[in-house]
Formats: sequence, structure tokens, C-alpha cells
Amino acid sequence: MELQEEFKVKGYFLQENFLDPQECENLLKSISDYRQQFFIPKIYRDVKPIPLSYSVIDGKAVNSHLPEIKKLYATVNEIINNLTNQPLFPLKDVQVGCNVNITEKGGTYRWHYDRNAVTALLYLNEVEGGEIEFYPNYRIILPKAKFSRFQSFLDQIQQLNLVRSTFGKRIVVKPQPGLLLIMCGEKCLHSVRPVTEACDRISIVMAYDLPNASFAVEGQLNTYLYSSEKVAVSDPNYSQSDH
Repeated sequence: MELQEEFKVKGYFLQENFLDPQECENLLKSISDYRQQFFIPKIYRDVKPIPLSYSVIDGKAVNSHLPEIKKLYATVNEIINNLTNQPLFPLKDVQVGCNVNITEKGGTYRWHYDRNAVTALLYLNEVEGGEIEFYPNYRIILPKAKFSRFQSFLDQIQQLNLVRSTFGKRIVVKPQPGLLLIMCGEKCLHSVRPVTEACDRISIVMAYDLPNASFAVEGQLNTYLYSSEKVAVSDPNYSQSDH
């Protein structure tokens, strides 16, 4: 099966050793230097059953201070376009497009779908715990209503453990240096299990979509994911103006 067809059927793609150990070390050093110089927001949202608990260097900071990661964002874009046979692009919203996620001991990332079509995760180190658990090509997306309350209700049903175990195919991937995971983010239900050792789990998250993509929830969701500020809605992944 050709890679394009395999990706379409499976909904994800894994490549080990996309970066070699030295390249990972170089990026980790750049990230460490940045952390010593600048404040990094720590995000905590008390979501059930898995909280959102991590720190983030957002895309604006990446563009300004981490040029080697910005370059990777463009390189991975070419791989994704070959995989999908579509003209996908970095998100227009720079803050969201390419981030560095840092998950400390005990940190997790809630169950969710991405707002964008395709997401790439590049792992830079190995830690105990911190596995990504995901269900590829799992979501039932309502046409023209991806951010609606109706979609929210359907997503909540699909996230139930009994429903997941009955209808989904669970994949678990352990972080390892240089591992690249590409998935259909808006269709793939995924979360991050707790990190169980003192070493931070560090990954680069890269988001891509069609050039005319728009996101009705952009403002509130950015605040929710990239700052420690309170948000006025219970779940900013969905529009609160639906009736």
C-alpha cells in the first residue's frame, strides 16, 4: 500500500528517527536557553477525566526566538503534503501554528480533537509516562457544524470509555527522541497520559490546514490553550452562540 493510501486508511503516520539524537539535543539546548531567558505560561484547566496541565512556548515566541524550529515547521509541511496529496499550509494564526509543549511530572493533556486538519508531533526526548493515546479516524464530524453544541454533544458521547473501547481502535505511542507522529487532528481523539518521572516531556506540535480554513472558536480557544487566564466558557472548542 502506498504511503498516501495508507495514511488515508489509518489516519496517522509514524516515522522513527526523523531527527537523529544530536539534532534532538541541539533543539533541547535551544529550548532550555529560551526557558532561562523568558517567562513560559503554565496552563492548568481542571477538565474531567484528564486535566490540561502543561507549559507552552507558543508560535509567536517560536517565530521570534527559535528559528531552527520554525524551519522544521516548513520541512514537515512538505512531508504532510506528500502524505495527504493536498496543498496544506501552516495556520494563518501564528500563535497556534507551531508550539513547544513542555509537560512536567504529573502533567497531562486532556482528551480532545484539534481544530485543524492535520497535526504533526515531534518528540525530542524519552520520559517515563507521557504516552500519547489516540483513536485515529474516530470522530463523526457534522458537516458545516464542527464547532457547534451539537458537535460537542456527539464528541462527548464518543469520548466515553465504553464507546471508545467498543468502536475505536486505540493506539499508544511512547515518547522517544526524533519520533515524528502525523495524524488527522480534527478526526483523531487523543490525550497525553501522566508523565511519571522528574524529567520534562518536550515535544514540538505543528498544525496545518487548507489555506481558506477558518475557526469559529479561535479567540477563546487560544486564551484557553496558551495563557493562564480564565475563560468565560466551559469548553472553548465549541461556539457558545448556537441555539
